[in-house]
Amino acid sequence: MRSVAELRGIMESPLLQRKFVEGDNAANPWALPEAALDFLVEVAQELKVASIFEFGSGQSTAAFLKAGFQVTSLEHADTWMEQTRNHLTEEEKSRHTPLIRPLKPRMHGLFPVMDWVIDADLEARLKNADLILVDAPNYCPFRESTLCAALNYSAGALVVLDDIRIPTVGHFCDNLLNLNPDLLHQRIRVGHVFDLFARTKTDCVRVRHGLLDVAKGWRRFFVGRIGF
Repeated sequence: MRSVAELRGIMESPLLQRKFVEGDNAANPWALPEAALDFLVEVAQELKVASIFEFGSGQSTAAFLKAGFQVTSLEHADTWMEQTRNHLTEEEKSRHTPLIRPLKPRMHGLFPVMDWVIDADLEARLKNADLILVDAPNYCPFRESTLCAALNYSAGALVVLDDIRIPTVGHFCDNLLNLNPDLLHQRIRVGHVFDLFARTKTDCVRVRHGLLDVAKGWRRFFVGRIGF
């Protein structure tokens, strides 16, 4: 487990101070663009990580494995995982742990979301990870809950959240930082924009929603779960 001093060193690294390329993957706007993939691999190499945990799978999985890392990916459906693993070599598959767990309704503060239930197995894997990438559920507002789980169960890990350029996601992260000033944080404007977090305390992160947030949360729940 990394010390607070080590985590602060990561956040102050020259790597995170560089200028990056923001924008989409031209062939598939939903996929992480090359600049974002290169950044993730560089960060993982800089940290000398032993274990990566991903909420979601896809191009990041392939990039991490190609770079030689051990990767665990969590998906809610076999279809997505099969698409990812179809493009891996046998050697890469030997370093990849695919997990399929359904998304389930659960409360995130005062409104519901579709998210994974963190059981004992997932909790152990999150605590063992050096880098956690939150790039799912596909419906981005549900990631608020996933991010909180990643932070609460991480132990000295760097937690990376994708799609911060989406106003709802960025707004939540800004509020999260206001409520949890002990969180280390950097916003990296690469690809769809990443927020990087690391905990300096063992307390669970605090979350608070205003009445408007709660009303929007209930609406997003009924809209977003249509795809699940």
